[in-house]
Amino acid sequence: MLRRALALALLLAATTAAGCTSDGEEAQPTETAPPTTAPATPETAPETVTTGPEPEPAALALPVSTLRFGAYTAVPALDPDTPTYAGPATPGSLEGVRVSAELEPALAEPGVAEALAERGFVVVPSDLRLFHFAYQGNVYQGWPVFVTTDAAYHAWHLVFDKLLRDLEQQVLLPRLEQLVTGLLEAARAQTADLAGTGAQDAAERVEQLLQLAAAELGLPGELGPLALAERALVEAHAGTETSPLVGKEIDYSLFAPRGHYTRTGDLTRFFVAMSVLGQLDFCLPGTIGCPDLGPARMAILASRLVAGDPELAALWQEIYEPTAFLVGLADDYTPLEVAAAAAEAAPDTLADPAGLADDDAVEAVLAALVESRPVAINPDRASIRLMGTRFVVDSYILDQLLYPNVGTEDEPRLLPSALDVAAALGSDFAYTALAETGGTDFEGYDEQLAALEAAVAARPADAWGGTVYDAWLYALAPSFAARGEAYPDFMRGEAWAAKALQAGLGSYAELKHDTILYAKQAVAEGGDEVSGPRRNWVEPEPVVFARLAAAAELTRGGLESRGLLGEEQAGLLDRAGELFAFLERVARDELAGAPISPEDNDRLTYIGGELEAVYWNTMDRLASGDITADEDAAIVADIASGPQGVLELGTGRIDRIYVLVPDDEGGFQVAVGGVYSFYELVGEPGERLTDEAWRARLDAGDAPARPAWEAAFLPG
Repeated sequence: MLRRALALALLLAATTAAGCTSDGEEAQPTETAPPTTAPATPETAPETVTTGPEPEPAALALPVSTLRFGAYTAVPALDPDTPTYAGPATPGSLEGVRVSAELEPALAEPGVAEALAERGFVVVPSDLRLFHFAYQGNVYQGWPVFVTTDAAYHAWHLVFDKLLRDLEQQVLLPRLEQLVTGLLEAARAQTADLAGTGAQDAAERVEQLLQLAAAELGLPGELGPLALAERALVEAHAGTETSPLVGKEIDYSLFAPRGHYTRTGDLTRFFVAMSVLGQLDFCLPGTIGCPDLGPARMAILASRLVAGDPELAALWQEIYEPTAFLVGLADDYTPLEVAAAAAEAAPDTLADPAGLADDDAVEAVLAALVESRPVAINPDRASIRLMGTRFVVDSYILDQLLYPNVGTEDEPRLLPSALDVAAALGSDFAYTALAETGGTDFEGYDEQLAALEAAVAARPADAWGGTVYDAWLYALAPSFAARGEAYPDFMRGEAWAAKALQAGLGSYAELKHDTILYAKQAVAEGGDEVSGPRRNWVEPEPVVFARLAAAAELTRGGLESRGLLGEEQAGLLDRAGELFAFLERVARDELAGAPISPEDNDRLTYIGGELEAVYWNTMDRLASGDITADEDAAIVADIASGPQGVLELGTGRIDRIYVLVPDDEGGFQVAVGGVYSFYELVGEPGERLTDEAWRARLDAGDAPARPAWEAAFLPG
């Protein structure tokens, strides 16, 4: 009866808080009220669960992290329809437009000049491997630059990823080694204490899981038979298998090092060991695929090891809290939450774990745990994780737009699209593009999307400063917004909406790439001489630049408050924040029709050098002092999976954009900049691309076709 009640409590907590979701890889709850939605029937309802009549649908709400590290300056969006743009109208032809002689061959390519005259801009596919390459050559050749939001987004990716790599290698990895060493020693003692009891097997499994984590960190020690079998699956990372240690199906492809974790041996060690503690989750009875109470018993035994020693608990928090600030709070239950539930429901088991041999004690702890808060993403797979993946808004959006929330049993929606995120954040163009591919043709899609749009719109602006991840996502929102008379006329049409969508999704792919270890996934089943005068331009999107500056400020303050910011990292954030603030100021002047100052114009002339400096300052330095430069900006990141395969987002080579801009002398000129190329592809189930494999495909000409909606801004 207790087990039946627990399973029902799990289902009710999940549906009340977040609705039934699809199978999932990503997400974790926050400490505030969780999202809510109408319940739906799980893919495979556990036999022990009974449900009553469906309640009326509840409004969705996005949770907010309460773990604040630093101050955040919220930047309001522009009213797109307020006629504030004071510059001249874009000409409808190239007659009288000043074109640098060096640009004439590019404009002579088929369809380029025609598209430029018709739309006021055109994006031409190129093969540039680094963003600053798009801004080099202008000094001597005399063409004006157009500094895109793409270039600023990419600069922030370089800065953020460098900060995270340094933090992981210099601070978090040593602490993880200390934590695992201490936990393993405590686990050995716990196993000895429980010898001959009904909890012995669970204690031995916990010890072997920690043996595996230690082995992946390169620490000395022997592995038990279950740990050896588990390690073979972890290192093969071939697909879904039943875990020898936790007894449930695990998608071992999630253990494949990717993102920036293929750069160094230390980063790879950190990634795999953290994955052992996070992806080998302890399922709760009554959830999909959970065999029995065994994994939960293991979870409580493992949690008391963390919470029972103040030094180990402090080490755990010193790893968890900085990553919670950068990415988000855990969605599934943490060891400290489990220990708190045990202290409430079965306090004797913290001192004497032998009591956990009793199923009633385990169920009492789990009932208190489930009562404490719900799991927001994939609640039908709620679990306990030693170092869990994090709740992130976009994964929640993706999960809410999958079966069983969207679609039917006969026609389930099993794989999302990055366009879902853009649509929920305000892009009508993204919705139209998705509809044209049939991506919205599922029962309940429009209703669920409308609820998510309302939840995003209702979220207080300062709530986006709870994590650096959220602040980055908030900086993408202007790229998905509608543009009216607040903007130049060439930015008001469908073609620019497509260009802006690509900018936002290119940066979104970089966000997912940089945080791939932490974010929970949604699952369903030059010289001194300047040649010639030029008036340089910044893409007139001041809110994007201002929100990037706010993200840099938040990151600096948050890391500094915890003693995690070195002089080099502080300087990097200061320079990035100042660059974004400069671009914001120029963009606001452009919207106001104000001419550019000679000083600002000169700085933009040499913007390629500034972007190159960001690039070099975010490279890794070896112990020898040598710099290892990443010579290709293309990245790839998996963001969701389902029966159809793994959804991957990628950026490819940097393209050139040509834009008709005023020259402050009553005429127009052609300015040049760089933009992302963006790809969305579905890989085979259980296979996840690394940056190296993706770049090899690009080099071999084996890239998939670019999304059809990109045709809106390409020539012809």
